[in-house]
Amino acid sequence: MLPARSISKPTLASATACCVWNRFSLLPHVVIYIGERLCHTSGNGIEGGALFGELVTAYLFLAGVGAGGVAAASVADLLFVHEPFGADVVPDFAEKRPAERLVAGVLALSCGALALGAGCLAADLGRADRVLSLFLAPPVTLMNLGAWAVALLTAVAAALALARFLYVPWLRRCAMVVAETIACGLAVVVAVYAGPLLQTLSGVRLWSSPWVPALFALSAASCGCALLMAGALFVEGDGSVRKAVRSAARVDVVVIVAEAVAAAGLLAFALGSDHAGVRASATSLMHGPAALPWWAAFVACGLAAALAVEVGCLVRGHGRSRSAAKAGAKAYPTAALALAAALVLVGALGLRAAVVEAGAQRPLELQEAEAPASVPSENEEAAGLRSAPSAEKSGGEGSATEREDVTLWSN
Repeated sequence: MLPARSISKPTLASATACCVWNRFSLLPHVVIYIGERLCHTSGNGIEGGALFGELVTAYLFLAGVGAGGVAAASVADLLFVHEPFGADVVPDFAEKRPAERLVAGVLALSCGALALGAGCLAADLGRADRVLSLFLAPPVTLMNLGAWAVALLTAVAAALALARFLYVPWLRRCAMVVAETIACGLAVVVAVYAGPLLQTLSGVRLWSSPWVPALFALSAASCGCALLMAGALFVEGDGSVRKAVRSAARVDVVVIVAEAVAAAGLLAFALGSDHAGVRASATSLMHGPAALPWWAAFVACGLAAALAVEVGCLVRGHGRSRSAAKAGAKAYPTAALALAAALVLVGALGLRAAVVEAGAQRPLELQEAEAPASVPSENEEAAGLRSAPSAEKSGGEGSATEREDVTLWSN
């Protein structure tokens, strides 16, 4: 071993060379450092023994908002706006119709949410090689498909937004229709895949419920409608804007009712289960750490308050639609719809935070499964059911293969 004094200190030139050599891995480490400082977490964003940290919750929320926003804006353009491209495109963005500016703003905001969510996921992974493995790992998993879907949707959303902000006379309307259709398909994948991904984590029985992916998908759709309703506050209310916003509010009312049904189904599943881990999750949702985001943010704000505001806006707007159309005014209270949109977003964040927090009951769940194998009952000893050492060894191996959660969480 060389003496300590013979080891030369790094010089400025060597440090510069290292920075240049690792230029592609420097940015992820900076993002990781900032994310850890902001969230007060360590390593991969997990604090206090929780399964997932704030970075994963933020990723689930931002990915759902971005996917819902891209889908809502694309559907609004396909059905109501029909923005012209090619020779008929308006060079100045400020001179475009209000509905066209609304769609462009929602697309830009959704693209930013997707990019920020991808940054949170990269920061939670902790290393650049883990980020690359999401795209280059040979086994095709839900995580790989989700990572590719988020990346592709971000790129398509950025292209759709730039095509509206920039003057691109050679771009045709048919190409935009194809791109918006592809964006809708990718948005569905991003909105849906998070639920089945959580279901693959067999160590958390609460996430195995089919109500979890249903809640995530419905919440993403509600967030997309919310972005359209909030965007109407910043544009003038022409006929296309009125149709798009009114349709978004109507769809969101149906989605919120479906969310309430799915939330009731998840609670019924958790409260009626005999599994120790699910019972602990139910306790967390009812009056534990997950109760505040579940009841205050999701149920009170995202479901009850948002539904009441939107129904009130639709009832009021229906009575004023004819007179407002004649006077050229807005037939809907944009400030109230923007409030409903904010409530929906708060509820979406509370839903994901509550579901993630309620799943952080791993030690209790594994303790129940391991107790019978390590401590045989007195009846078994009396009946001579205690196996020989070799049988115990083989039986232990069999139980480890049957309980995939042990292998999953120990890796």
